[in-house]
Amino acid sequence: MKDSSRNKKDWFGYLMNFVAVCLGIVITFAGQGLINRHAERNEVKSSLMLVKNELQDNISYIELADSMLARYSAAAEFLIRYEGHYSDAPQDSMAVYCNVPLTVFEITHSEEALELLKNSNLFTKIKDLDLSLEIIHTYGAIADEMTLVKFYNEHKNDYLEEAMTEDVKEVLSRDNITAEQLWSAITASREGKQFLRELGRLQMLHNSSGVKATIAGTISSIDKYIQ
Repeated sequence: MKDSSRNKKDWFGYLMNFVAVCLGIVITFAGQGLINRHAERNEVKSSLMLVKNELQDNISYIELADSMLARYSAAAEFLIRYEGHYSDAPQDSMAVYCNVPLTVFEITHSEEALELLKNSNLFTKIKDLDLSLEIIHTYGAIADEMTLVKFYNEHKNDYLEEAMTEDVKEVLSRDNITAEQLWSAITASREGKQFLRELGRLQMLHNSSGVKATIAGTISSIDKYIQ
């Protein structure tokens, strides 16, 4: 009887130890799973914060392009207004606008945070499919906007090149030329007149309000997701 009782206790002890070991394994794996999921969520949030910051930077790039196109338009309007009698133009305004049409600007946009999100496979970890699609759509809209700005800039530079006639180049070769002399030479040709008129049309052709609203909406969606 004593041996039978001792055997039962031994088996019971073994069973309890076995159960304890199994529970420990289950708890360990469950706990590790929770830790991994928490770390994954934090990685997704961090990546989305980078995307949000990059989208804000891209708004700044677009606004910089807007500003440059507006300056082109204002300069063209001023120079057309005083065409043929630049000596009557206000000298302070002439100093502001005379070199603007001749400047060349290069503005690009950034997609580094988006590429990081894609390459790290975290894109598939975003639980909101609509947000993923919205981010892709927004970056596509930004790329289209910057392609358009690049086209405008190249269009402007093509007309500027045509306006650089031999007479204009001769004037530019002189020492200490005045803004009045330069623009009188440029607007003396048909190409020069056309250059200013095309320059003045750029801002009228361009409207970035739509893409900026799209970016703002995506930033708002990201904020809601990571809260």
